[in-house]
Amino acid sequence: MENYQIVEFFEERKIYCAFVADDRGERLHVVTEHNREVNLPRKRVIHAAPWSAGASLSRHELVERLRAVGARRETLKQDINLFELWELLVNETEGLSAADLARTWYGDGVTSDQIAALGRALYEDRFYFKFKGNVWSPHPPEVVEGLQEQHRREEERRQELKTAAGWLRAAWESGNITDPHWRERLLTVLQNMAVHGATHEDYELGKAYLEEAKLFKPDTPFKLLVKLGVFSPDENLDLHRYETPQDFPAEIQEAALALCQKTAYPDPFAPWRVDLTGLQLFTIDGERTRDFDDALSLEKIPEGWRLGIHITDVSTYIPLGTPLDQAALERGTSLYLPDRRIPMLPEALSENTLSLLAQHPRRAVSFLVNLTAEGEIQNYSILLSMVQVSKRFTYHEVDYLLAQNERLAALHRLTACLRERRLSQGGVQLQFPDVTILTDASGEVRVEIEDTETPSHELVSEAMILANYLGAQYLAERKVPVLYRSQAPPREELEKVETGSLFQLWQNRRRLSRVLLDLEPQPHWGLGLPVYTTISSPIRRYLDLIIHRQLFAALCNQPTPYTREALEGLLTLLEPTLRRAALLKTRRLRYWLLKFLSQHVGQKFSALILEKHPNRYRLLFLDILLESEMPAPSGHQFQPGETIFARIDRVVPQEDVLKVSLA
Repeated sequence: MENYQIVEFFEERKIYCAFVADDRGERLHVVTEHNREVNLPRKRVIHAAPWSAGASLSRHELVERLRAVGARRETLKQDINLFELWELLVNETEGLSAADLARTWYGDGVTSDQIAALGRALYEDRFYFKFKGNVWSPHPPEVVEGLQEQHRREEERRQELKTAAGWLRAAWESGNITDPHWRERLLTVLQNMAVHGATHEDYELGKAYLEEAKLFKPDTPFKLLVKLGVFSPDENLDLHRYETPQDFPAEIQEAALALCQKTAYPDPFAPWRVDLTGLQLFTIDGERTRDFDDALSLEKIPEGWRLGIHITDVSTYIPLGTPLDQAALERGTSLYLPDRRIPMLPEALSENTLSLLAQHPRRAVSFLVNLTAEGEIQNYSILLSMVQVSKRFTYHEVDYLLAQNERLAALHRLTACLRERRLSQGGVQLQFPDVTILTDASGEVRVEIEDTETPSHELVSEAMILANYLGAQYLAERKVPVLYRSQAPPREELEKVETGSLFQLWQNRRRLSRVLLDLEPQPHWGLGLPVYTTISSPIRRYLDLIIHRQLFAALCNQPTPYTREALEGLLTLLEPTLRRAALLKTRRLRYWLLKFLSQHVGQKFSALILEKHPNRYRLLFLDILLESEMPAPSGHQFQPGETIFARIDRVVPQEDVLKVSLA
């Protein structure tokens, strides 16, 4: 017979048998029951005993016998009831060895296998006994209860992970979660992960679910939500992130519809309203515009011309404090994103009842400005009116008709004079071109750059600036509480912009001071005006609706709806909302421009060097007006204002990732 030592040790939460082939002091060279050779530290041994094996047995035969020992001990372990053993010993204060416990359970004359079996039971079930200093001691009853409760929770957690992982795998493979409870639960977790990332409290839980399903990657939550039909492939996560209202509640839609269906609606200003439906009004807007805030008219008078700027009356249809008013206040502004519109008011109102549609009589506030032939303002009046638009024009149509239509040509000439006078008073023109995103049925993205300094754009812009200025002046002279827009002079002197110089335009725009909202009338440096507010878009901007309410009351010598204190409170509410809306527009445009570039990875685009830094350059892609960073290439030096070609190396639109290099 050959004498060996048989040992037991833990590996990956399981107990295995092995025989010692060589004792190397602090380590034992062992052969396991799975025929693996292991250098085992002594401290990992949990049981050891002599083992007699048959003489001249092969290693394979020794391993087979070893495997039989392990199986025998597992069988013995199944018959051990640790609860009963604990009940016998719960009042013991002295620690006991595994051999002592085996004798208590089996009686005297216990075998090595019985001691090892009891040891296995003790190591695998720690509810009843604790191991310390090479001896086992019974836990007090309250500790046993606590450990069992903890184990129950851990088992529930393991089962939860397993179930969640199963449903996530099903969703990944089939795009469906059929269990309503788990669908709702997992959708909530996945949405919080996709929208808020690691900052959300659900992130670690969702990560554990996905890791259990062997699916975890940073973009997996988003991809799963697309597979499940909850998100579109181009989902605007910022709308979820900033909890932007997207759809109107049913009660608001119903209120809007009821308002549209009324044949007559009370007009608190009826005694002051003037019938101007005899004027030839026209709108000038973009081809896709559906909510028309403003219209223009131009009459020849003995002194020159009478320019009419007519703004739709929203305030008499949306009284202060009504549910529709509260819904508009919550939104603060209409959002015009490249891929969708989120109106401030329901479309039934913004695109119908309140919109200055051709051939439909509408309430309005009209600014009638008498101008000389040279465009000098002689006098003006502000009237509450009833108007009717005769004709709708697009910007492109007006640009085409200017050479043929005498009235439009005169209007352009007059507004150009107004613009020149305003710029001579210190105003500046720093308008960047508009970027338009177009997609076709196949999902391909196209980018168009639209010049916003065409005659038609300048004509409309100047007319609206005039109305806003005159409204602000009227209210300031009467000390009516109003929210004004002001702008301080720039921190640095602006450079003279050469025609077509995007670089100088970009530099000058960065030097401008922020436009501020305040209750005190202050100059607006960029417009070259002593006072300014906005009145021209009450369908689209809540601030304009506020000004309308104050203006209407002032025109009719009635108490104003808002006190100074009320406006201060509204300003506190609206400023964060408007900043968020501006951020949403900027980020969404950037997303679609990145989407466009993702179709052109590996291609090169012309880019303007905006800034030079030690290890990088800031670029502006000229074809799409998108800013980007580029690592400084070795062996090349560029200066701001130079044009280069940059190659698109990697784009991940949803993660705002753009990697470019010198082409």
